[in-house]
Amino acid sequence: MAKRLHKAGTEEKKAPAPKEHFALSAEKKKKIVGFILIILGIVCFLSIISFHPDSDKGKLFSSNEVIQTVQTSPLATTPQPAVDAKNWLGVFGANLAFTLIDKGFGYFSIICSFLFLMWGYGFFTEIDLKRKLNISWFLFLLAVILSSFFGVLLNFFPSQFSWMQFTCGAVGRFISDNLRSFLGNVGAPIVLLAALIVLFVFAFDLKVEKMVESGKTGGESALRKLWEMIKRLFAAKPKDEEAPADAIPAKIKTKATAVREKKEKNKPEADAAPEELTAEEKQAQITINRIELQKNGKTGKKGSREQALDVEIKEKSPKRNAEDDAEESEAELLNEIEDDSKLPDPWDENIDYEMPIIDEVLEKVVDEDVEINDLELKANARSLQDKLKLFDIDIENIEVFPGPVVTMYEITPAPGVKISKIVSLENDIAMALSARGIRIIAPIPGKSAIGVEIPNAKPQVVSAYSILSFVESVKDESGRVYINGTRAELPLGLGKTIVGDVFIGDLAKIPHLLVAGSTGSGKSVGINMIIASLLFTKKPSELKFAIIDPKKIELSFYQKLRYHYLAVCPDLKQDIVTDPNNAKILLKSLEIEMDQRYDMLANAGVKGIIEYNAKVAHPDNRLKNSKDIKHHFLPYIVVVIDELADLMMTAGREVEEPIARIAQLARAVGIHLIVATQRPSVDVITGMIKANFNARIAYQVATKVDSRTILDMNGAEQLLGKGDMLYLPPGTPKPIRLQNAFISVEEVENLTQMIGKQAGYSKPYFLPSLRDKKSTEEKSFGENLDPMFESAARVIVQNQQGSVSLLQRRLKLGYARAARIVDQLEEYDIVGPNDGSKAREVKVKSEEELETKLRTIL
Repeated sequence: MAKRLHKAGTEEKKAPAPKEHFALSAEKKKKIVGFILIILGIVCFLSIISFHPDSDKGKLFSSNEVIQTVQTSPLATTPQPAVDAKNWLGVFGANLAFTLIDKGFGYFSIICSFLFLMWGYGFFTEIDLKRKLNISWFLFLLAVILSSFFGVLLNFFPSQFSWMQFTCGAVGRFISDNLRSFLGNVGAPIVLLAALIVLFVFAFDLKVEKMVESGKTGGESALRKLWEMIKRLFAAKPKDEEAPADAIPAKIKTKATAVREKKEKNKPEADAAPEELTAEEKQAQITINRIELQKNGKTGKKGSREQALDVEIKEKSPKRNAEDDAEESEAELLNEIEDDSKLPDPWDENIDYEMPIIDEVLEKVVDEDVEINDLELKANARSLQDKLKLFDIDIENIEVFPGPVVTMYEITPAPGVKISKIVSLENDIAMALSARGIRIIAPIPGKSAIGVEIPNAKPQVVSAYSILSFVESVKDESGRVYINGTRAELPLGLGKTIVGDVFIGDLAKIPHLLVAGSTGSGKSVGINMIIASLLFTKKPSELKFAIIDPKKIELSFYQKLRYHYLAVCPDLKQDIVTDPNNAKILLKSLEIEMDQRYDMLANAGVKGIIEYNAKVAHPDNRLKNSKDIKHHFLPYIVVVIDELADLMMTAGREVEEPIARIAQLARAVGIHLIVATQRPSVDVITGMIKANFNARIAYQVATKVDSRTILDMNGAEQLLGKGDMLYLPPGTPKPIRLQNAFISVEEVENLTQMIGKQAGYSKPYFLPSLRDKKSTEEKSFGENLDPMFESAARVIVQNQQGSVSLLQRRLKLGYARAARIVDQLEEYDIVGPNDGSKAREVKVKSEEELETKLRTIL
């Protein structure tokens, strides 16, 4: 009801008053001026293109003869016709055309009509004033240069072509006369041609080097043919008797023939000409392969800025008015709802949610798609070939694949060259090219070639806009993303490959991702990019995030998504978990969620979350609920852990076990892990964790040992940093080198703010409570905990001695009761198992850790 009143009030305010129909407002004035300018442009265009050079200009400009009306005198029997102007617009058009052509820029005065049309059209559209001024100056200077150039040509052909008299106009004649008097008849046209080239280079960034390179290539082929002809002519004269052996032209010899001849005929008396030809023939063919950039006009969900603003002003639930305050504390967020049981569950509630618009959130980088100069690429290829030739390694072919940050040089060695010999020259190649981060792939999987990755002199920025706009372009009408014809459930827009292709992965198929790299290499930006790509493609009903951020600041922006995308534990006061002890509770809660989902899948008779959701959504296959199982649509849950090393240092095995168990089992029920760390050592990335994470991303690391810890191979130590990474998908022998897309902090804040302002669910997506589980599950020995359980636990932790006699003395208990309490402490992993006559091991080392454990037990 409130929404209807709001819309009605808005419509009443927008209703125009009757007085505005005949009022001359500023908007109407702009449209009238624009319309007049367009008419003037059309009139100028028609008058100039219909100008007749042979018409009588003197009569047209005579006041007595130009305007002649029909004689109405009684003595006149027939009307006197006006002068025949031979123009589409009559006498007016002839006068206008003659004035513009003769007193202006000649025939190039037609540019005036384009200026009128452009400025008139600008009043009806939002064209930038700076852009209009730049176009006007370009057209004006173009008319000046062209009219002056034809004014110089008119001096060479004064009377041969009558039409040339009207190509320069008064402006062109004045400038050409002064240039010829100062530079002569030869210097004037050269200066004007140079000015024309400079104008186009400045305006359109004309690639002069490409024109020179194409001309150079054509000229080289012609000169080479002429030179070979001359050398054959003079080389055959001194040795006529040896002509049959060497008379075969060198240009038709293959590379294999040249190599074979060099081995078989190593004669000192061989003439110099064949040796020169052999060296020229051994220049490998260089091919530059550029991919067509994936450009797409679709940059987000269909809609305008007005629609985006309309989303922001939608009425929110009265339960969450405090959500708009960005500085609201976590305790206040927890206390917003006094009784969650009275509110509907998220799967039983429908919200009016609009997907974020990319153009409103992300910033487009203008200079992103800058092509690398071909001369630079060929120079690097020649240097690579020359360096290998010093070590007697012949190259048959080099293919160049330029990318945004790194360029791949695929070299095909000559037959008989060992791969290991090229790999051993990695440092020599880096020194020859003065480059850092040389990486050799020997061989390239699926190809009979060796890849050499060389960093570009000027790396390009891969923006999040370019990646996510491409992801939007591969969506169908229902919003599903398809990669190579296959549907991607959880698309990850990671970045671009070294050849410039946009790379999109699917977290649902990975199914877990391990990210590692040194400080400042781009891990946090990569995690933000992964989360952003999921937010742009999945709705709140389809996806939830469980976030653990020990750094406390890296992922704090996503606090605003509490009522949309966050999955929280009801036993914690934190939505974004920052305390390592609370992280253990959240992971155990996710374990319980996983077990409950498996029970739901087993009850429904399906093997995966996709089939289960399809069965739940089908109206004919409604599943029956039981006391313990309630069927509903299951969203994907993505668990993000930003720093695993901190959790392993403080919690250790209590964190490792649930992570490993979730990684082993949770794929089928739609729970996926993204774990990041800046300390890729074996005590952090343990064997149990590493075995269950088949997909890995390695950013720049310090040593080869760290690279082998992450990828089981070298290579990450040669990366460049700032988002340069190696991605190892499951089932591939070698990693893929990618440049991670960059998403700024401001863009992340804009995204979370746009989502947070929309109407969300009445309460967050709550994971199972550990307290409820402990209270409902059957206790060991068929009884509840002893009333002295908590006191006994505190005594044992304080003394770090797990013995029955200690409890007897301190708590004044009998042996049987004290032994029963120790067994219960063992059940809840506070003390270890019995070890003969020795005291039991106390697994809880501090009272703070005990408080956290007791909060989950009692």
